[in-house]
Amino acid sequence: MENEIEVFGFIARANDDPRAFSLLAMVVSLFETGYLARGAGLFEADRGHLSRRGMTDRLGDALRRAALCAGSTDFLGKDWFAVANRPVAVLRAELELPPKSVEATAAGSVGPWQPGGISLYQLAAGRRLAEQRHRTYDPRGAGTA
Repeated sequence: MENEIEVFGFIARANDDPRAFSLLAMVVSLFETGYLARGAGLFEADRGHLSRRGMTDRLGDALRRAALCAGSTDFLGKDWFAVANRPVAVLRAELELPPKSVEATAAGSVGPWQPGGISLYQLAAGRRLAEQRHRTYDPRGAGTA
């Protein structure tokens, strides 16, 4: 859940449309206060994650990185399949996306292809989809914390 807080913080700050900030508010309501029981058809409340050690560094760094990206970007509206064949380094350069800070990494911030980079829900969803398609599930290094 901590990674979701980072991701939605990044998404909210990267987009100049104030409505993008409502996603971060939803995530805080789900994963810190528990005020919202369910959200976006994907998430269930799981309180206290923003209060965990290091989360202010991680969220702050996500907001900082998004603020430094080139222009306003709607990362949820982007067609990622259209650029999936391009190297991540090239896309990062085009977006002027800086790397994570040493402080955020030291506080536990990981990427999606590392242990802790995905939630139990995401792991289960990937396994279900692979099973439905009669494929072997390969998380490529991603796993839960």
